[in-house]
Amino acid sequence: MDVEELARILDGLGHPLRLKIVGVLAKENRPMYLNEIAIALGISRALAKIHLKKLEKAGIVKSRVVMDEKRGMALRFL
Repeated sequence: MDVEELARILDGLGHPLRLKIVGVLAKENRPMYLNEIAIALGISRALAKIHLKKLEKAGIVKSRVVMDEKRGMALRFL
């Protein structure tokens, strides 16, 4: 791991809410929908999405679009 990669990861984890998101994903140990993460943390979907995108940019989480019968098209994070 080089210095730039380490800096990117540390920047991604540089907010308490992002650490909580990583904790929820680690605890559940399964892909989760954006809404599930927001509910687990008691935050809005919009705020969860902002922080998840930052984590994704840092390479800490990955997202994928899935088709769900109940939700329609949804983002899942792992």
